[in-house]
Formats: sequence, C-alpha cells, structure tokens
Amino acid sequence: MSLQLFTDSSSNLFEQRLDERNIKAVSLTLSMNEDEILCYEPGVTFDSDAFFQRMREDDSLVLKTSMINTATFLNAFEPVLAAGDDVLYIAMSSGLSGTFSGGTAAANILKEKYPQRYVHAVDTRSATIGQGMLVLEAADLRDAGRSPEEIAAHIEWRRTEIHQHFMVDDLNFLKRGGRLSGSAAMAGSIMHLKPILKGDEEGRIVLDKKLFGRKKALSTLVDIFLENHTEGEDNRKVGISHTGSEEDAKQLASELRKFDPGLEIEIVPFEPCTASHVGPGAVGMFFF
Repeated sequence: MSLQLFTDSSSNLFEQRLDERNIKAVSLTLSMNEDEILCYEPGVTFDSDAFFQRMREDDSLVLKTSMINTATFLNAFEPVLAAGDDVLYIAMSSGLSGTFSGGTAAANILKEKYPQRYVHAVDTRSATIGQGMLVLEAADLRDAGRSPEEIAAHIEWRRTEIHQHFMVDDLNFLKRGGRLSGSAAMAGSIMHLKPILKGDEEGRIVLDKKLFGRKKALSTLVDIFLENHTEGEDNRKVGISHTGSEEDAKQLASELRKFDPGLEIEIVPFEPCTASHVGPGAVGMFFF
C-alpha cells in the first residue's frame, strides 16, 4: 500500500516535475473561441509565449475555463484505489473554482465503495505555483513516511501561512473575469493603474493596492515580501509566476535575493487556465 498524490493543472507543476515526484495531475479545460484544450496534457508542450502574445494582440479572443467535474475525478482516482493504494487530492482554491467540490464529491463516492482505502481532497486556498509549493511539501512528507492523515492536516495548516500577490498589466482581463467593473477598467487603463491583488483567507482574489506605473508595482511586491516574510528553513522557497514577463520576474527575484541570498526562488510561466484570468504582463509572487 502506498499513497498516490493528485493535484490539478492549476498547480503549475509541469510534466517532468510531476513524474519525478510521482504526482498525478488532472486538468481543467480552456476554450479559446472555438478551440478547446486541456491546461495540462502529458506529452504535450504548451507554447506559453505564443499564448501570451495572442492574448496581447487578438482582441477577438474569447477565453473561458471549465472546472474539473466529478466524473473526471472518479475516472482518475478509482484505478489507484482498486490497485490497493490511497489517494490524496491537493486542490486549487475553492474560492476560484468549483474544482475542489468535484474532487470532494468523487472522494465521498469512492469512500463508500472502497471503505478500506483512504481517499480525501484538501483545499489549498491557493493557485498556480503557490498551490504547487504546497503539493511539493506534501510529496516531501509522503516520501518521509508520513501518513495520509498527517499530510492532509499539514497542508490545511500550511495554507494559512502562504502569501499570494499578483501584479496585473491589463485591467480588461479582470473585467472579463468579473473582478472589476467596465468603467473602473477604462478609468484605470487611462491612468495607467497597475493594481496588486492578493489571495485572502478564503482563497479568493481581492484587490490589495492601487498603484500607478509598472515600476512602482514591482517595487511594492518587494516591500510586501519584506513586510510579511518569516525567516526560517521551512520558509526559504519562493515562487514567481508570469505571463510573458520573464524579465520582470527575474528582476523581482534579484531584488528579493538582495535581502536573503539563500532564498530558493522558482520562476515559471502561468499555466494557461490561470493565465487567461490575469492576462498578459502579470507577475505573481508566492511565499510563506
């Protein structure tokens, strides 16, 4: 008997990392006008640069994401349970998607069918590489021999310690996602407003600061880190995600390392589903 960890495509963990750590990912779906793709598909490399560029240039592009339904989770979990292993699904924030509910419903159904097995879903209240950081901590604990119950409890505690902050460049993507009114988006664009959003205690994305200019927004991310980061060996990992803003992401990492050269900083592009909500030019920062 062993524990199989599951996550979803929102975790920003790509195929090589998932394979190395024996983690399985279930994918959300992204519709781009008439085309529909999986946000994570083994063996398929997503051209994130081309996608971010298209978001910038194609005004006719309509993006819609679909949550993972219960049936998809049942198909993913059941073969593992039938083989005699346990399942722990570490989900994207329930404040952003109904995906966690789908995973929970599947777990409840399978608990009745496989009462001798452990099957459970945990809400990270996070997304993108912040969620991925929690998934990797779960893998560390599993590999160290901790029980599924202990790992689930750890993630439920650890999620209260993660900070999630985003700088966005194009307010129209927030408007399309229902995060900002049309008039506010127009006014903000005229004034070159670069808001910073954050994940709240329920895992929802809320407005944190209204700033003028991209340079000021990036420097404010550094200030936020210095105000909230707690030193310690368990808190040295930092995740930075971006939508076609790799140079800004690298600059942010460089500024953070000035205060702590020992930080373990990972820079990744947003995976397509979460990228579709924040738009091109976004930079996200995740830390404990």
